[in-house]
Amino acid sequence: MNDFYCMRFYVTYRCNSRCSYCNVWQEDRFRGVKELAPEEAEKLIRQCYDVGVRYIDFTGGEPTLYPHLIRLVRYAKSLGIKTEVTTNAISNDSGRMREIAGCVDKWNLSLDTLNPDTYRKTRGVDCFDAVSETLRETIKVRRPKIMTVVSAENESELDNLISFAQRNGAEIYLNPVFSYFGTAHPEDTAEFSQRILERIYRPCTVVMLHFLEFYREGADRPPCSANIRTLTFAPDGALVLPCYHAMREVISWSGSLDKMLADERFKAYGRQAETSSCRNCNVVPYFGISFNYRLDSFFLMQSYTEKLNHLKRDFLNDITGWEREEGRLHLHLQELLAILRSLRIERTQDEEWLYRADWTGAGYRTKVYRKALDRAVYARERQAQDCWQLTLVPHHGFDQIYEKVYRKLYRGIKAGEYGEAALGLLNRAAEFQLRWWKWYVSKYMNVTIKCRADREEAWLSAYLEQIAAWGDAQGDGEAVQAAGELMQDF
Repeated sequence: MNDFYCMRFYVTYRCNSRCSYCNVWQEDRFRGVKELAPEEAEKLIRQCYDVGVRYIDFTGGEPTLYPHLIRLVRYAKSLGIKTEVTTNAISNDSGRMREIAGCVDKWNLSLDTLNPDTYRKTRGVDCFDAVSETLRETIKVRRPKIMTVVSAENESELDNLISFAQRNGAEIYLNPVFSYFGTAHPEDTAEFSQRILERIYRPCTVVMLHFLEFYREGADRPPCSANIRTLTFAPDGALVLPCYHAMREVISWSGSLDKMLADERFKAYGRQAETSSCRNCNVVPYFGISFNYRLDSFFLMQSYTEKLNHLKRDFLNDITGWEREEGRLHLHLQELLAILRSLRIERTQDEEWLYRADWTGAGYRTKVYRKALDRAVYARERQAQDCWQLTLVPHHGFDQIYEKVYRKLYRGIKAGEYGEAALGLLNRAAEFQLRWWKWYVSKYMNVTIKCRADREEAWLSAYLEQIAAWGDAQGDGEAVQAAGELMQDF
């Protein structure tokens, strides 16, 4: 069975921007590279699907300059592949941009500043008005994600950028500028990360804890997914080794992906893919998938982040009240981060599953959990294809409340059917999530820093009892059951 999950398809190296932190327009090796005809590109996508790919990031250069992008997105989706496009949003064809936004699964707009002069300086072109127009046009068909690379040059603008996203009904992702192969990021990495983290509880704002941790913590990183989970292709279909950023060589597109993967050059990188340039690499996009396949502090930060983002995207961004507790939420978050960082797991090369477990005669002993797992529980866990499918993790219990309670609360509040009691429960959802992660990890996992169990259990029990009482008053047995099942753990 092949492990490949993601395809990073650089459909073009052409670009209509001149970003100061990008090398694609500066180096000769990216000039004049032939682009695949749509028929050949579809053939490549199909063969990637056959080896397991279920996610394609269409990138560049500026991917919207590739004339057949819409066709490829639709073809990938017809196979059941999720698609993503990140654009600089510079276009004079608003209709085509709306069409792309309407069919792609993830529609990302790259924007680092609202100041036209700063934009001109960092992007090298005078196109801020065009970007604003693209945002206004595409939001009619798809809520965009504004991707902001945070650096020393634009850090002072973050609050204005967040307000801009909120006014336009968009989400804004705050990502620290990563360093690789000679490029630099701010020297005060920990302080710089902390200043970005301060915005995590702002409405419409996404700060990914696992990315920040990856950025600030050089030790015990997950393995890079290049050539393990991710295949990277140039515009002409060539397989790029080991990745776009550390490009050392390419295997030309021959019409047969199987032959390319069997090539000794590909195998030479393979599972031990690393060059001398890789050791200090901070290129998060290649590592991101790896977080799903190792149950450790990085994944737990990722699961917390993803569930918080879902809470905000689906419910909290559309109501008021919860954000007033920002200060208190940050106190709980700092405690959670300390707890998660104390889960130190040394890796060995032979670990091929989500976490290692050894049979002791009295159960399966792991590096992750405090107690041994019995045969039935471990057999169930072994069915999981990635960490998201595990059951002995905090997001598993949280999902029960999310699906069976929060969705109903939100629908009823928006329809005017539920009053202040329901709104109060939903406004405390972010705090519930924080306390639940703290308590669960402290109780079940091999952390050396733990929360005060009595304090957290008292709060969690009272909150779940209120959910059960609300469900009982509404005649909602599903909500009562969901709260009751979690309370059994206390």
